[in-house]
Parts: sequence; C-alpha cells; structure tokens
Amino acid sequence: MNVGLNGSISYLKNEVKYISADTTIKFIGGAASFQSMGEVTRTVVGQSINSFYGFQTNGIFQNEAEILAYKGAKGEVIQPNARPGDFKWVDTNNDGKINNDDKTFLGSNLPKYTFGLTLNLQYRAFDMMIFAQGAAGNKIFQGLRRLDIGNANYQTDALNRWHGEGTSNSFPRLTTSDLNGNFTRMSDFYLEDGAYTRLKLVQIGYTIPMKYVEKISASKLRIYATAENLFTFTKYTGYDPEIGGGVFGIDKGYYPQARSFIVGAQLQF
Repeated sequence: MNVGLNGSISYLKNEVKYISADTTIKFIGGAASFQSMGEVTRTVVGQSINSFYGFQTNGIFQNEAEILAYKGAKGEVIQPNARPGDFKWVDTNNDGKINNDDKTFLGSNLPKYTFGLTLNLQYRAFDMMIFAQGAAGNKIFQGLRRLDIGNANYQTDALNRWHGEGTSNSFPRLTTSDLNGNFTRMSDFYLEDGAYTRLKLVQIGYTIPMKYVEKISASKLRIYATAENLFTFTKYTGYDPEIGGGVFGIDKGYYPQARSFIVGAQLQF
C-alpha cells in the first residue's frame, strides 16, 4: 500500500495601522445593510479590519429583583426599563447607564488559522484521495432573521427562548415591543464561532487491469466516484460557515455550497 499525506496551516494577525490623514476620521463603521441595527463592524487603528462592534451581554434578567439589584457605583438602577427575560447589558464604562458609549469590540471576522490536509492511498488497483480544509479563530454575524421585516421567521433556537424564570439565560423573551433592544441592538448575541472543518473532496477510483484495457486499444481505463462537500463539522448554526458576500463575516443567508456526487471514467489511448 502507498500512502501520501500533505498538509498546510497558516496563521494571520491583522491590525489596522493607519486610516486617514484627516484627524476627524477616527473610525470607519460598517452596517449589515439589511438589518435595522446600524453599525455592526468598526475599523479603527489598533484593531483588526472590520472588527465586530457592539454591546456585551451578561445573561438574562430572570426576575424583577435582579433588575433592581443591577446598580451603578452611585446606587442607581442601570436598566430601569428592563423586564424579566431581557438581556443584562454590560456597563463597560461604569457610568451607571447603558448607551452607545458601552459598545466595545467583540471579535474579528478574519480567521486566525486556515488549514488543509490531503491524504492519498493506493492499494493494488484501488486508489483514494481525501481532501479536508477549514478555518478557526473567527466569528460570524448570524443575521438570517430579517429585523427589517416584522413577520420574518425565527430559527428553531427561538423555541428555547426565555418564557419564565430559569428557562433560558442566553435567548431573550419574544415581544413585539423590544424596548430593551434585545434584538435591535448589535451585540454578541448575534456572533457565533466561525470555526469549521470541511470534508471537501473524497474520490475513490479503480484502474481496470491491462488485459481488459488492451482489448479496446487503450493504455489506461480508470473509473471513479467523487463526493464534494461531503461533511462539515462546525458549531455555526447558519447555512454555511464558509460564507461569501460583499462584507466578510456577515451572513445574510447566502446559499450554501451544495453537496454533489460524480461518477466518471478516465480513458487513455
């Protein structure tokens, strides 16, 4: 048996060093365009290009007592308009209130690692090739639900929403009056781990013995079966972690790569 193994891995560290000579431009904001939450990325010196930017969540208020207990340094209730089932927002600047000044950088859409692995096997007249590739160290904005369309469907994650004390600490209550901005604020609620490993290509072949091939005046005849995009291992809940589109890392529901199967033959004379 002959075995061949080839692999590669790359590491990326991205940091913005310069934006503009115009001192009035401190950052460049980027919107999801189809959402109604405005800016979701920000490019600023010292951070990765198009870094996700928004609010941090710290669980969900389970009851009224937790809302009243969340106070600032001066004893003021930080989220007086919140209701049980709403997100508890992190007061990042410790000023006792939640506003745009509490937005912070939430991670990069650029993978830190990209990798690939190719395995070739050959045993007598049989051969096999397996190619896998993937990425890690990035986040994806999972924006499959259209906030600008009121009757847009939720995903099945909404079945695990908060609907009473202790029922959820990660998916807020559903309401037509989102005064707390649970869904309309850009936050880490929309960000998911973009790491994946994809079995990109698997091919199995068989080379017909020469005593049969010579009868048709050929020098080689190989038949094969190929499977593309066979399996994808990921925790991402969208259609495809290897998303494309105009703004990298923002999933607007791009059509996933199709799984395909091909049967063919190679004939040489």
